[in-house]
Amino acid sequence: MWRTLFRRRAVLLRRSADDAPYPQTHSVQQGFAQHPIFVLNVAKRFVKFSFIGLALLGSTTAVAFEATHAWVENVELKKKEKEDAEVSAWEWDVDAEKWNGDDQKGGTDPGLGIRGRHCVRGAWMALNWGVGESTAVIGSDVSGDGLLGPRGLVIIDPRLVRAEDGLRTAIEIAEERSRELQAWTLPRLRSLHASVLERMGASSSLVAKVEYERAWDCQPEFTNESARLAMKLGDLCFRLGENDSAMAWWAKAVGSDQPLHSPASMPPSPSAQRTLLSILTSCSALYARSAKFKEGRALDEAAFNLVRSVRHPENMSSVSPAHALHALTLLHRSSVFCIHRAEVSHALKEKRPVSIQWLSTAAQSSERVARALAINSSPFTDIPVLKRPATSLLRDARRTATEAWNLLGILHEDVNNQQALQCYKNAVQWASKLDTFGEPAEDTLAADWHIVWGNYTRLCARH
Repeated sequence: MWRTLFRRRAVLLRRSADDAPYPQTHSVQQGFAQHPIFVLNVAKRFVKFSFIGLALLGSTTAVAFEATHAWVENVELKKKEKEDAEVSAWEWDVDAEKWNGDDQKGGTDPGLGIRGRHCVRGAWMALNWGVGESTAVIGSDVSGDGLLGPRGLVIIDPRLVRAEDGLRTAIEIAEERSRELQAWTLPRLRSLHASVLERMGASSSLVAKVEYERAWDCQPEFTNESARLAMKLGDLCFRLGENDSAMAWWAKAVGSDQPLHSPASMPPSPSAQRTLLSILTSCSALYARSAKFKEGRALDEAAFNLVRSVRHPENMSSVSPAHALHALTLLHRSSVFCIHRAEVSHALKEKRPVSIQWLSTAAQSSERVARALAINSSPFTDIPVLKRPATSLLRDARRTATEAWNLLGILHEDVNNQQALQCYKNAVQWASKLDTFGEPAEDTLAADWHIVWGNYTRLCARH
């Protein structure tokens, strides 16, 4: 019996020993000490991976930035190896904007250094690609009457602000490294800078004029490019009211030290022809503003005959796009001379049919230009060098057609109101969107639309 009791007691003791808890391996103080270490390890890993992420993001951004600049340098600004021979023959490449100092190589001038070349490419991208979601820059104009500055707030396109800043910095670098630059780099940069300033508003016009003059002074020789530079200077002086300076610059543009007059024949160079007609158009407007109507009449008639002396293709589709665009440009210039001639006839109290005849010719010519460019624009827009002048010519032709028909309506009014109404309708049609009559096109000026739409609705109300 005692043996049985001892055995049971031994079994219970073994069971109690097996059920006893394991001894603790750490103290409470050790647990509190490990928590800060864990937090520090997490923070360490966070900083580590954040640094890696920022490094990857920065390197990706840098690669994308440099890749974009490489594209502009080697594609957009590069001299095209297979340039259309017709484009060169009609010298549209001569009239195009120049962002380099060497026409044969293209690209930016290596003499500008890394920073200078980046500034030039950045300005090109701002003008041609925009600046993303940047808002317009608002400044105060001090040249007129209004609130917040004599003429109030002036909204400036942010693309122009970015381009102006880049070109100004590039010019500063170019002046410091002038010995390393190609001959035409600095004058072209100054001309581009002046063009941007000119588009920024009236408050920048005087600065633009100074910049154009600096570009003229530092050019290495007189070329067709020089003639266009002198033409721009003359146009800017005309807008500033400096008529004598304008006439002097226009005379320099045609290579004459004598007072400007219409030459007896066209120059052989297509670029020189376009420049000459542009100058004669501006000169005609100057005569009209100065009330020199007889001089303006003589100039308009001579310039109109000058355009007619050039043989134009009967069918624009039968010639190359470069040739067709040149012919359309000259035809549009002739329509402008016709409008000026009609206005001078009216100012000189000539018979009404004379003005009507000139305006009818202007309307027909400008409509022909606009239709040729609007109906089939792909031959022009597919060639980068022709895209910008073709777009500008279409806009100008539409405006000229609008003006010619509106003036015809004014002359016909009170004599033949039905015909006047049709003229006003034609004017509204050319000022409207192509597929929406009565809705102004994007490139139609608000002041022009107010006039033509007002004339049309006023005469409609009378019928």
